[in-house]
Amino acid sequence: MRTPNTFARSIVAAASLALVLAFAFTGASAQDPDLERQLREKDAELRKLREEIAEQRKLIADVEKKERDAADYLKKLEKEEGLTRRLLRGLNDKEAMLERQADALRKDLSYSETVYRRRLSILAGRLRGIYKDGAQFAWQELLGAGSFDDLLNRYRYLSAVAERDADLVGEIRERKTAIGRQEAGITENLAQVSAARKEKETELARLRENERKRQRSLASLKTSKTKYQKRIEDLAKAEQEILSIIGDLERARAAAAPADEAAYAERDFPSLKGRMAPPVAGRTVRGFGQSKHPEFGTVTNNTGIDIETRAGSPVRAVARGKVEYASLLPGFGNCIIIAHGGGYYTLYAHTSKIFTRQGATVNGGDLIAEVGDAATGASTPFHFEIRKSKTPLDPAQWLK
Repeated sequence: MRTPNTFARSIVAAASLALVLAFAFTGASAQDPDLERQLREKDAELRKLREEIAEQRKLIADVEKKERDAADYLKKLEKEEGLTRRLLRGLNDKEAMLERQADALRKDLSYSETVYRRRLSILAGRLRGIYKDGAQFAWQELLGAGSFDDLLNRYRYLSAVAERDADLVGEIRERKTAIGRQEAGITENLAQVSAARKEKETELARLRENERKRQRSLASLKTSKTKYQKRIEDLAKAEQEILSIIGDLERARAAAAPADEAAYAERDFPSLKGRMAPPVAGRTVRGFGQSKHPEFGTVTNNTGIDIETRAGSPVRAVARGKVEYASLLPGFGNCIIIAHGGGYYTLYAHTSKIFTRQGATVNGGDLIAEVGDAATGASTPFHFEIRKSKTPLDPAQWLK
């Protein structure tokens, strides 16, 4: 049978255990729900950004594949850069949140390990006390009561000790499981931090590559704009040259006898309107009149039509007439001007080879040239004009 001192030690131990357990349950830290919400919101934001970036990259790939204009390509590059910078900022935010969460998990883990060691120490002390005092049964303690009140007190204390012992064993098991979860949480957080850093490195590399692409595109755009402006200047000079040539021809026609013109002229050139055979087979890529450049916004005036066709395609006279010009014209390449009588003229530009000569009379349908660049023979849009004296007419109204 236990001595009074032994019984008192048991009571004190039980009371101490109750205090420790109360401390443990009130002092445990928990995950920050606000941080969890922020992480979920940040993940949703990053997911949306990744989708937008993927869409922009698809558009850029389409532009590169189809070789669209540089300005459109540049706009998409700039948009992807903006989205990528936002993604990088979001990844930085997420990394900081994950590190805060990992710190909180480490604190929880440290606390859980401290409580776990304390519980084990208390349990070990209880087991050592039982071993030193020998195994005692509850009925033996109850039989040692000196009165009924003593019996009730002993029963209450024994029940409290039994409950505390059971709580202690349960708490130790629960803490061990919690430690395993917290260690797994820290491992998962560190993996997410590592993944976020790798994604940042990948996106930074893409950002640098996009910046290089943008610089190259800007340089290309600048070169294209310079070339285009030069082209406008060349066409303006060519227009003045054509007007000068036609002015000379009109003065010569006014001074000549009607019979001279009748010898080469189309009998009724105006009657061909709406039924004239095209000079080349192809697709009109630029019509008559004013047009706005899609990249530079400059407005130019086309005094004829431009027809896309393969290099070497035959060029045929649209009506009977006299070849008044067959030579190189700056801005128009090899050029032919045919007078059809009555002040009507047709112009055929961007030909690689000329098969007629100045002063020759040609009939409608005669082969007079081949389409192509004058210097290289490569494909280039064929240019065709119809004029009444110096006034350009819309060829689309004349061709069938």
